[in-house]
Amino acid sequence: MAVRPAERQTTDNGRGSGNQAPFPPAPPASPEVEREARPAHSAWQSIPYLGFLLPALVGYGVFFVYPTVRAFYLSLFDWTGVGPIGDFIGFQHFGELLRSDRFWSAALHSGQLFLFIFVFQNTVSLGLALMLNRRSRMTHIYRAIIFLPVIMSAVATGIIWILMLDPIIGVVNPVLRDVGLGWLQREWQADPEWAMRTVMLVQAWQWNGMAVVLYLAGLQNVPEDLKHAAMVDGARRWQVFRDVIFPMLAPAFTVVTVLSFILIFRAFDLIYVLTGPLGAPDGATLVIGVLIYGDAFGTSGYSSQPHMSYAIAEGVTLFVFLAGVAALLVWMLGRREE
Repeated sequence: MAVRPAERQTTDNGRGSGNQAPFPPAPPASPEVEREARPAHSAWQSIPYLGFLLPALVGYGVFFVYPTVRAFYLSLFDWTGVGPIGDFIGFQHFGELLRSDRFWSAALHSGQLFLFIFVFQNTVSLGLALMLNRRSRMTHIYRAIIFLPVIMSAVATGIIWILMLDPIIGVVNPVLRDVGLGWLQREWQADPEWAMRTVMLVQAWQWNGMAVVLYLAGLQNVPEDLKHAAMVDGARRWQVFRDVIFPMLAPAFTVVTVLSFILIFRAFDLIYVLTGPLGAPDGATLVIGVLIYGDAFGTSGYSSQPHMSYAIAEGVTLFVFLAGVAALLVWMLGRREE
């Protein structure tokens, strides 16, 4: 069959010479041209997607934004929590609480509790995370056991520890006696010197699992190649941890520190179950959360009458303090990550 000249030319061009394409590729379009070629995106097209966010935004506004704004408003009035709102007194409650020795004593106890938890989580919890980062048959069981106190009810946890620390029916004092540490036996919750230490240990036990899980997540993101390279260069295990592993745990360290700070200064339920509304013995374990509850419902011993607006002023002060310090911690630790 004869091939026409035009067809022969097309066939030859399709085969090509092997050195040059039949049609040279078009040059890539500039970003300005691509931007102009895209269809215009109207703001009205985002409305269907915003509808998915609407339930969450409504819930956030109703259950967080409105109560927060309302709390600021009520702190400026004299109100017992029952009946109509009283007279407008401005910032009088804030001046009273800043001059209150009880408030500063509770703030000091909360600060001491946070410092202990901070040291505990960055030593014991980090060490447990390093041990649990190794693969073994029992690793998952150990992780579940350590994380169990975090998901337990704080009330149940407090009751369990009350029974364990009881000087008559508890198991802590007999165990100390049997292992040769009988000199440590005492009435843990009634001893003014050991009551706050007992609260610290119980709180550390409760929140230890959270720090372990967060540090485990950070450890699993450390590339094995970096650790092997450091060991090939002659670094010892401690040097590998100090120069390779710990710097890469900076994001986990930030999360653990900020969360611990917020949770400890807001601590209420477990400490209330352990020591009661007065921070027994004699206010030695009184923290800000228990103080606010006692002032709101008249169970703090300071006054038998509920003083809701004063307690709200304490809560607003705590909120501003937590927000400011947490933002500062995130900024400072974020710079360290970089």
